[in-house]
Amino acid sequence: MVEAAALNRAPHALVHYLRELANDFHTYYNATSSCGRPRTARRALTLVQGLRQVVRNGLGLLGVSAPEAM
Repeated sequence: MVEAAALNRAPHALVHYLRELANDFHTYYNATSSCGRPRTARRALTLVQGLRQVVRNGLGLLGVSAPEAM
């Protein structure tokens, strides 16, 4: 996605990707419950940490800060 956005001089493509990623995660989060299941909770935490890094990297490329809390 980053390469395509750069080659096409289309930073908005990265913005749309990050928005869709956040939306997909939001949908997943609302549909999934990991309470009481340590193995599932660990997997969810790994997913959240990966998502956090991808969003932070994408925003950094766009020159947008990624605050720890809002």
